[in-house]
Amino acid sequence: MLKFIGTGSAFNTKLGNISAYIKENGILLLIDCGELTFDRILKMNLLDNVSEVHIVVTHTHPDHIGSLGSLIFYCHFIKKIKPIFHSADDKFIELLEFMGITYEHCYLYNCSFDRFAEIKTLNLQLLFIPTKHVKEIDSFGILILNINTRKNAYYSGDSCEIPKQILYGLECGELHCLYQDTCKADYHGNVHLSLRKLTELIPEELRGRVWCMHLDGGFDVSEAKELGFNVAEIEGEVE
Repeated sequence: MLKFIGTGSAFNTKLGNISAYIKENGILLLIDCGELTFDRILKMNLLDNVSEVHIVVTHTHPDHIGSLGSLIFYCHFIKKIKPIFHSADDKFIELLEFMGITYEHCYLYNCSFDRFAEIKTLNLQLLFIPTKHVKEIDSFGILILNINTRKNAYYSGDSCEIPKQILYGLECGELHCLYQDTCKADYHGNVHLSLRKLTELIPEELRGRVWCMHLDGGFDVSEAKELGFNVAEIEGEVE
């Protein structure tokens, strides 16, 4: 269901900041927009032939929102598009103000701050699920419900856990794709989910529906695939 602009963790910049998207019929749904993401959006021509842009914000770490300002200005001045934000946390609006996108400039974008959002033009419903990441800020995973196909996906955002309802949905077949923050690093207090813990949580017969993402520098793609997991990849080359 999802395609990726970047698949890396904050410090694994070679793979780009983690960001995923859906693009159909001139509609772009973008999940997060870190420091490196806007540059990749342009290089991948993702805004070509787009008339509507939706931006989902999972949390306010810089590798997830660092180039939001550039994207908003580009949409306004170049593409003549007013993006729509979807988030369960409005704190990034204050950060936008520091970028010069102040409240009186709200004509540049629209916002929806709710645990539930509906994107009718894509026939999608989004449910924001609180996750465990860092104590300083709120973080959310996104349950993406496809009204047409009934094939549903969960995008974890940054998280060191998988909510029980998501694990249950995967087990009973209601969840078709699980995109999970996964890292090689494995230590007490880790704010991301290690591959070892993911292996403990997901039975072997269900791992074909799980994609590892937000990969740190030591992540072994071959090991993850040998264990039965998929690994998120970027379509095409990004120079």
